[in-house]
Amino acid sequence: MLAGLLFGTSVPVIKLGLNFIPPNTFVALRFSFASALIALLLRRQGWVQWDLFKSREIWIIGFINALGYVLQFQGQLITSSSNAALIISTAALMIPVLSLVYVHEKMGMRKMSGVLLGFIGIVLLVTRGRAVSLGSSEVLGDFLILGTAVTIALVFILSKDLVEKKGGRPVTGGIILVTAMLLLPTVPFDLSPSSLSNNFFNNSAN
Repeated sequence: MLAGLLFGTSVPVIKLGLNFIPPNTFVALRFSFASALIALLLRRQGWVQWDLFKSREIWIIGFINALGYVLQFQGQLITSSSNAALIISTAALMIPVLSLVYVHEKMGMRKMSGVLLGFIGIVLLVTRGRAVSLGSSEVLGDFLILGTAVTIALVFILSKDLVEKKGGRPVTGGIILVTAMLLLPTVPFDLSPSSLSNNFFNNSAN
């Protein structure tokens, strides 16, 4: 329940913050702050396991996670908070589908029907049952957020074995630290003239 509440409030808070902070800078600051908390306050509670950073898996997962958050923050610039929250929630529906592809988990007819109905329901909620223009900026934002949902599902699936071997805390801490490091090089892209002008027009439209 608490996790649902935190997720439900994070999307509109991100949307609000994007009116004042460029997307790449915003997400990098978010993960830098989380990394500082882990390194300074939670290290002794088992959230940091340095040998984990020698693992290729943690860097692959961290890269996918960083990509997902870049897509989310860029997407939320040009789509609504309600659309973003609904589309991100499809990650839960993608997990069984991607598990079927990556780890060959069995997927019964009932589960397949539930996933399909879930996707149809979310599409109807996002589009409000109307035809959409693929050239509109909001639709582009929706597709970026859909990319985020895919990365969330991938991170969940790919980290499963690592969590079983190393434990939940060090893997979670490792993903956050790696994600923060990989996000820092994206910050200069916020300073490009095209990015600044796009942010101006997006904020004006909001």
